[in-house]
Amino acid sequence: MVFVGRDAELAALDAAYAHAREGSPATVLLGGEAGVGKSRLIAEFTAPLAGEAWLLSGDCPQVGENGLVFAPFTAMLRRLLREIGADGFLRLLPRGEPGELGRLLPLLGRPAGDGDPALTQARLFEEFLTLFENLAEDRPLVIVAEDAHWSDRSSRELLDFLIRNQQAAAAFLLVVTYRSDHLHRTHPLRPVLAEWDRRPWTTRMELGRLSRGEVVRQLRGLLGGEPAPAVIEDVVRRSEGNPLFVEALSARAGAPVPASIRDLLITPLDRLPRETRRVVHAAAVGGARVGHALLRTITGLDDAGLADALRPAVSANLLLIEEEVYAFRHTLIQEVLYEDVLPGERGHLHVRYAEALETDPELAPLGRAAYESALHWHAAKRHPARTLAAARRAAAEAAASLAHAEHLHMLLRVLELWDQAPDPATSKAGVLDEAIRAAIAAGENSTAVQLVEAALPAEVDPARAGWLIAHRGELRHLLGLPGDLDDLREAARLTPDGHPARATVLNLLANRLLTVPLEEEGRVAAREAREAAQAAGDARAEVMATVNLTYARARAGDLDAQLPHLITAQATARRIGDEGALLHAYRCEADVLQGAGRYAEAAEAARRGLAAATRAGLARTAGPTHAGNLAEALIALGRWDEATEIVEHALRITPTPSLRAYLMVLTGTIALARGDLAGAEHAATHAREVFTRGTSYAQDHLLLVRLEVDLLRAQGRTADAARLVEAALSSGRTSPRYLWPVIEAGASLPVPGLAEAAAALPVIGPVQEAHRLARTAATGQPDLWARVAAAWRDLRQPYPQALALLRAAEHAAETGDRSAASSHLTDASREAGRLRAEPLRARIERLARLARIPLAVQVGTEPAEEREFGLTPRERDVLRLVADGRTNRQIAEELFISVKTAGAHVSNILAKLGVRSRVQAATAAHRHELI
Repeated sequence: MVFVGRDAELAALDAAYAHAREGSPATVLLGGEAGVGKSRLIAEFTAPLAGEAWLLSGDCPQVGENGLVFAPFTAMLRRLLREIGADGFLRLLPRGEPGELGRLLPLLGRPAGDGDPALTQARLFEEFLTLFENLAEDRPLVIVAEDAHWSDRSSRELLDFLIRNQQAAAAFLLVVTYRSDHLHRTHPLRPVLAEWDRRPWTTRMELGRLSRGEVVRQLRGLLGGEPAPAVIEDVVRRSEGNPLFVEALSARAGAPVPASIRDLLITPLDRLPRETRRVVHAAAVGGARVGHALLRTITGLDDAGLADALRPAVSANLLLIEEEVYAFRHTLIQEVLYEDVLPGERGHLHVRYAEALETDPELAPLGRAAYESALHWHAAKRHPARTLAAARRAAAEAAASLAHAEHLHMLLRVLELWDQAPDPATSKAGVLDEAIRAAIAAGENSTAVQLVEAALPAEVDPARAGWLIAHRGELRHLLGLPGDLDDLREAARLTPDGHPARATVLNLLANRLLTVPLEEEGRVAAREAREAAQAAGDARAEVMATVNLTYARARAGDLDAQLPHLITAQATARRIGDEGALLHAYRCEADVLQGAGRYAEAAEAARRGLAAATRAGLARTAGPTHAGNLAEALIALGRWDEATEIVEHALRITPTPSLRAYLMVLTGTIALARGDLAGAEHAATHAREVFTRGTSYAQDHLLLVRLEVDLLRAQGRTADAARLVEAALSSGRTSPRYLWPVIEAGASLPVPGLAEAAAALPVIGPVQEAHRLARTAATGQPDLWARVAAAWRDLRQPYPQALALLRAAEHAAETGDRSAASSHLTDASREAGRLRAEPLRARIERLARLARIPLAVQVGTEPAEEREFGLTPRERDVLRLVADGRTNRQIAEELFISVKTAGAHVSNILAKLGVRSRVQAATAAHRHELI
């Protein structure tokens, strides 16, 4: 096909590639109707890049009504494997092992065991991203996924993961093509495209039809000269500017033109031998691409006979040869030829394909025979028993490939066929159970609820009913629906003592109760869960129950006695390979240490959680949770710049809505303290929208309320702030850890019932005691402010310490103790300056000016190396890793920051040390004892 009229689109692709080459993320969404030239544009764009960039491409073929599982990405992996070999391929993967990618490339070795479906698919996605990042480190990377309108859901989810994480990953260009005329109102790609289009690094282009002048230029190229005016008029009118139709019409210049475009596209076939037509029609039933061996089996021809039959179709440009595969030159041609096959013959051919794939699975790409066979049986619309059996096998194949959505799809097909042809090898209840688990793994929570409620009326076994109701409780929580806790309580009641599922059900209940929190009931449930797990010999349930029980007891104030049990549980989780329990244990450890005011220890626990998530291949999936714990501890310690870097990186990964809202609250807290009221308001508004959409708990809601109250007071809206505190007190959320900060914030506001609430609220640990003391100081005992400042100093919380020092200075100035006022203001000013808390520093300087109290100048309080080189604590962390020989990417992974941020830190360090290379920086670090 002659290439004309796409200069602007080609320039846009070139610009996107330039962005990626320079280190910026770039995605291009390329739409257009069938035949408009999307694939040709991609070919023209990528042709000059051969040898300069990695070029990975794959299409989404249609077989029957559905796309094939992970088809474009499996094609990319196979091509890369052929190009660089197994050893080169493995060097690009974490630990040099195939990991979950081995499920799509079984030749490299499948991973042992299945594990948690949610974690295994998350690990698969992260391994894909790591592979692409490592390729992009070597040279520019261009990834092309074509015909996304036929993509399976698992491929769409992987594309979504890649696009969401592009900003935090090594830069590469991702191009996704699709037929815009194929996207009806309910097409599953429509909402996904809209979401991708919202990313700042995404460009969406619609490839339009050619203008009259461009059609003429194409005709000149096709005909090798100037076309006759009548030909121009006829082709322009009939093609309407579609390049594929222009080409087809040009081939018939001077001959009668068929009545329809459909007839036009298959007219070349009419001129071919009868045997060629038969084979091409058989190929069209197989899909847009059919393997040589498979087509040979379907047609009954030998190699020579098949080659003779297809040679005229290749010469007529209907088919292309790609290694051992025959591909239709355009999918639109395959569609038209497929529809040209008579229904009876079409059904017969689908049966032939299905039987051939069942007899010899090697006729399909490795790991895809069962799924393709099931699609052919379904398209044949006959033999329900064989269709059901094939769907059952395809469901197992999809599950092994971590294609949860396709696993569910096939199980739903089994259930649809059950009344016509029940499977004697299993029960409908067993299929329903598997479908529920698949729906949960696929994130189809509403479908899972429907399946649970379909199964419940027929269930007479209390234990299984309890299992079903427990799932419904978890699903209701995820969907933000009421009744989640009631369901879990009922599930625990129904599951009898001694049943293998009892410990798991009780663990779910304990988790939910401790999240609310309902502390005492949660402790009881966790204790019963551990006893049930021990009785059943369920090591995984026991370690989770131990973590929950230890966590509950530590939150009640028994931290030092419980920490050893938590460490033991972590060791057990590592020993039995339970990554979910291990990550949960690290999160709980960081959380209880944070609540006790042991922020440095909490930060280290969070870092261990991040490291464990990275080792498990889940840095982007589980990492943001541990990053939130780390950032919260760093904020308390006054290490705001580090916290900001970590939160910004976590937000680029696009975590779940509730986690994103929590991270936004953390950024809003820093923004407000630094005087960015607009940033704080944006963060609070976003979090409020998320937390009011579904179920929110004390940690989410009250942490946000504290930010909102402080923001309203900064805006002078004290009446609104008071109403917000009053609403929080009446909300039923009674967690002392999160309610004490709200009570302290409302201490100087006219809030009904505040004193009574404070008097009734328990005080657990030094942090809550500091809040209680601050509330007392603010309500009539200003002489306590010095004690409040000392309490925050002992907890190593510089910001609340500086606020308390300011209040202590105000009291000292009012009572005439100018020396104490000067000391308090000087200390407060130092902390406010270090934190860049400009509103607080302005208040300090205003008081000093009004009271005519000089601020003492403190010299030499920084470490000697900081005075000499000006290194920040974060730069010292980076310098330590530079001295260890780490690359920027490895530094970024260790500190959970972006590669760009790591690079900026390294550049700053080199400048401050006055050296030119990383080796010189490492030498200087050791010489000056900076690490």
